[in-house]
Amino acid sequence: MRIDTADGPLDCPAAGTGAASRPTLVLLHGIQGTASVWSDVMADLATDHRVIAPNLRGRAGSLRPATTDAYQIAGFTRDLHAVLAAIPGPVALVGWSMGCFVAFDYLQTHGPARLSALALISGSPCLTATAPPARWFVGTTQDDLMAEAAARAHRLALRDTASDLAVAGTWLGLQGVDYGPLLPRITLPTLVLHGERDPECPLPHAMLMARQIPAAEVEIWPGCGHVPMAHDPARLARSLRRFLTTAGGYAPPPTAS
Repeated sequence: MRIDTADGPLDCPAAGTGAASRPTLVLLHGIQGTASVWSDVMADLATDHRVIAPNLRGRAGSLRPATTDAYQIAGFTRDLHAVLAAIPGPVALVGWSMGCFVAFDYLQTHGPARLSALALISGSPCLTATAPPARWFVGTTQDDLMAEAAARAHRLALRDTASDLAVAGTWLGLQGVDYGPLLPRITLPTLVLHGERDPECPLPHAMLMARQIPAAEVEIWPGCGHVPMAHDPARLARSLRRFLTTAGGYAPPPTAS
């Protein structure tokens, strides 16, 4: 699926047909990931939902601006807004890592009217929201951050990655961003799912979100790190399906006899 925006094209892998009573699932990748990080989860969920995993700018066949400023959260929010504008009916928004920041910025900018539910995976409202801080990179310059990108991709077993420029621009843009004041205003059914052993976005960040979002439920995975979709994709699909069924008030899909 290709979506043309004012900034350029977005490559948006899509699967499944779902049902009129169910929202479309939109899955947001992390700072260095692409839509491919969702591949196994997407294939599972597509058996009973329409699922779209956009490659935000700087990835795959999507637009690739040439300056770091274009990769701040506001740019990703424009991308997401264009994606949602192309989808009929309600949307359940699922963010992983950086994708949580994009989800927060979308809510802050456009409000919740298009959304039926929110899932926040391995995320935080602010890199320094609580101790220890979320730390995906340690570099402070564009050159240092671009040099770190390849090592991090290997460590997290990311099969495809964003451009190094996109990674550097996003990390630099996240410094000082704080969506903490937004949390108490989120009224959507919300799932906060986090790995107990997440070294990049430590567990206290999840617990902070779970406490401050009024309609949040929390699911902590013992032994899991920053990438639940690599740790156990089938379990993640089950968790999302259960949450969405409860949040949407519709019957679960039939099981094979």
